[in-house]
Amino acid sequence: MSIPTFFFTWYSTVVMSNFIINARNVTANKRRRHMKIIVVILLSLVIVTGGLVGCSNQPKINIVSKSSDSSEMPGKEAAFPRTYIDSKGNKIIIEKQPQRIAMVAFPLVETMFALNAPPVAAPQVTVMSQWDSLKPYLAANSLIDLGSQTSINLEKLLDVEPELIIGTRYNEEIYDELSKIAPVVLLDTQPLSLDWRSVPREIAKVIGKEQDAEARIAQLESLIVQSRDKLLPYQKETFAFLALADKGSFGIFGKQNYPAYFDDQSGLGLHAPNGYPERTGRISLERLAELNPDHIFLMKVPGIEKKLEDLKGNSIWSALQAVKGGHVYFVDRSGFTVGIVATEYGVKSVVKTLTK
Repeated sequence: MSIPTFFFTWYSTVVMSNFIINARNVTANKRRRHMKIIVVILLSLVIVTGGLVGCSNQPKINIVSKSSDSSEMPGKEAAFPRTYIDSKGNKIIIEKQPQRIAMVAFPLVETMFALNAPPVAAPQVTVMSQWDSLKPYLAANSLIDLGSQTSINLEKLLDVEPELIIGTRYNEEIYDELSKIAPVVLLDTQPLSLDWRSVPREIAKVIGKEQDAEARIAQLESLIVQSRDKLLPYQKETFAFLALADKGSFGIFGKQNYPAYFDDQSGLGLHAPNGYPERTGRISLERLAELNPDHIFLMKVPGIEKKLEDLKGNSIWSALQAVKGGHVYFVDRSGFTVGIVATEYGVKSVVKTLTK
């Protein structure tokens, strides 16, 4: 059974980890329901903590709170009213630059932080607060939690009095209810997710933050170029990004879903083993042995240490090049998202891990 492509491929997030944690305890029907939830919720899951097993040092990141004055930046980007046609073909007229924006798709929240436009509300805030990549932003900005991604609390959303609501096509089922509260923009994140720069640019068109988007993109592009140079000693080595589902299988994060790490033009240019999948999916331990990467970045979720301990007695696992070389690294689950904040965090973390 393969893990579906994430609805926000740069955001493989919460349910991927929860699915893995609970994989042994669900029936086939429940697993199918888990799959549907993953499609709706995930994102990316950035390589965050980036330390060797047991390391917890975190890279520095820039935090913007709601008190930022950048939302008033002058220039062409502040021109309102503006018209935006969303993924449903709806023409939305935005009369003025919105200040109170509610998100109904939590993988988009980090983009709002990156654009210096923290939202007033979003789903899954409690879950996001556990991710290393977003902890500093959520500490600096108080967001109203709209509950589950799959069951938005519309009463809370109404109380927030947003000027604009932003979501994805996975919110189409509640579009009519949302549109009674405020103007709604729904993005098609599937095509946008193939390049970490696309979502910030698209949301910037909606809320008048083009300058912020280009500045943040340029900053990250520069970081990636500098980081790529630091990783030149690893050009002949191979990497895999995995989530341990159980003793016999792994989630594997595909090259196409993580260009910031694998692409040699827009990313770090890390090399994957021959036969490494383009898209995120699931593989057996035997298949992993065929790939036999030199380095493994392994998603850290509750209970992972016990699962890894159980694997130590497995001859196939013990024979892996990465295991024999001591090159298995724990990565916080938030590190497997591929938004702009997550990518910046991940690039710094990967470099810090490999250049110690």
